[in-house]
Amino acid sequence: MSVSKLDIATLVSELDTEDMLGYLRNFPDDLANQWSIEEPQRDMPERVICLGMGGSAAAGDFLASLACMHGTAAVTTHRGYDVPSWGGAAGAGLYFSTSYSGNTEETLSATILAMEHGNFVNMISSGGTLAEMDGQESPLGGKGQHVSVPGGQPPRSAFGHLFGALSRIAYSYQIIPALMNWVENGLVERLRQVVSEYDFINNPDSPAISIARTLIGREVGIVSDHNLACAGTRFTNQLNENGGIFARPTTLPEMNHNEIIAWTQPEAKEKQALLLLTWDGMHERVAERVNWMTEAVDVDVVWNLHCEGESLLEAMLYSCIAMDWISCAVAFLRGKDPSSIGAIRELKEHLNKSPIDLIELMFDD
Repeated sequence: MSVSKLDIATLVSELDTEDMLGYLRNFPDDLANQWSIEEPQRDMPERVICLGMGGSAAAGDFLASLACMHGTAAVTTHRGYDVPSWGGAAGAGLYFSTSYSGNTEETLSATILAMEHGNFVNMISSGGTLAEMDGQESPLGGKGQHVSVPGGQPPRSAFGHLFGALSRIAYSYQIIPALMNWVENGLVERLRQVVSEYDFINNPDSPAISIARTLIGREVGIVSDHNLACAGTRFTNQLNENGGIFARPTTLPEMNHNEIIAWTQPEAKEKQALLLLTWDGMHERVAERVNWMTEAVDVDVVWNLHCEGESLLEAMLYSCIAMDWISCAVAFLRGKDPSSIGAIRELKEHLNKSPIDLIELMFDD
């Protein structure tokens, strides 16, 4: 399939009804705006639980990956209506609750449970019920504090706002002590350059269209270095939601103990697309595994998306930019509006026929 710059520009003008590409161009500035807000220094927690779903939960995943390599506290991401059994007791940990709309029912339910048990919750949203819970306390002393981010855009395009706010507050708790050192080392400007590289409207040499073209009609396997597992999961979600295609994530070295067998079967050649997420900070043995795989896996489509950067944070954010532009390119080439999420809206309408009054439940003695 040959697609010229003129062709893709026409597709974008016809299909990009909510200016998704405009939001993608703003990603570095969204991060910069959040990181520029000053926070008071807070006491360091022993454990952090991040509540959220979908693109909002991705912010917690990224924080957990950073904490695993550079942090001072264990960070766990939890998706669902409840909280972990070990996280229910008062003082079990510091909670973050992230929902771009502020109305995600699973996140609201889990947030209320955390507060009911007497825990403090930092709530991040553009408004909604989470914002209304600001300053409220449960009978056992649990309390929510709301942090506002700009609204009015598709939630999965708001990752810069959400992760920027979450990481900024985590830094104030000394969870990621090195964060601002990375940020102040020219990070945002380098991210702007990556946006320019992948912007397929303004840059005819963008790799996004070439990669997207080869993914259509195949099952996409995203294989990440384990430190980039958060990026692999988010890439999968972006291809699902923006592009409307199936994808699955796995990590190295784990997949070399199981999934690698499926990749080396003859039927994989024409049906699968292998997309590797790598970076300079990989363990040397993982790098050897990547080298072997690129030689041994005989499929027609293999891409090694090397996430450049001077830190794990920068590599993760590089991957965000690449995946956002690639997933939108997939959407346009398939004739899909990347903002279109009909099935998700229909499911929410179905659930809203019998809503639960979460706020009333919270204060029900």
